[in-house]
Amino acid sequence: MTLRQSLKRYPVRRARIDVSIIEDHRFLLEGLAAWLGDATRSINVVGGHDSWASAMGSIGNLGDVVLLDVVLGDSLPLGAKIRILRTAGAQVVVFSSLADPQVARQAMSAGALAYVSKAADAATVAGALEHAARGEVFLTDEVSMVQELAQTAVQLSSREHQVASLYLSDEGQSMAGVARSLGITVDGVKKHLNSVRRKYASTGSEIAGRLALRQLLIRDGWLIEARAPEKGPDKH
Repeated sequence: MTLRQSLKRYPVRRARIDVSIIEDHRFLLEGLAAWLGDATRSINVVGGHDSWASAMGSIGNLGDVVLLDVVLGDSLPLGAKIRILRTAGAQVVVFSSLADPQVARQAMSAGALAYVSKAADAATVAGALEHAARGEVFLTDEVSMVQELAQTAVQLSSREHQVASLYLSDEGQSMAGVARSLGITVDGVKKHLNSVRRKYASTGSEIAGRLALRQLLIRDGWLIEARAPEKGPDKH
């Protein structure tokens, strides 16, 4: 794994790093906190949140670094979550079962400093958190492919990404609903969607309709396809 320095307003110089975890499976959340505590003395888990709403309720008390799960069961785009956490002053390490370089590109483009698989060992996760606290990018195999993907993938503006995410996500809104959510006109929504379609059309991609555009955005990591919820242990 290789490192490169990234800008950070408040690099952590303390011996211990305060870490918050956002993970929607309570069993994994609790186990991860204990796992990290046992693996290293440099990490202090100061908060665990099983939903994005819960984390936002503690936005002023998050750790130096947030370990963020990709799929939290809501419709807010991954990139938007990362930008919100960065604005709040936290560095972000994305922790995911999706070993997908396209999603990694989305995460890193939004400002995450690492994208780590849930299959990684404790030392790798701890290393990613420690480097993030110092403002360093931690490159795994998935993230190493981001440079190549960035040269070929369609690039969307922040507003195009917002509109496409709200309109084409699993719980996609109508154009009128997207317009209300973003405070723009329906014509503005249409303008941004047409711009996204033109960008894909310029690459030779066939866009037969809404579903086809959605699949292209999932392919390129701009949308994340919902996974079936994991089954928890039976309670008897």
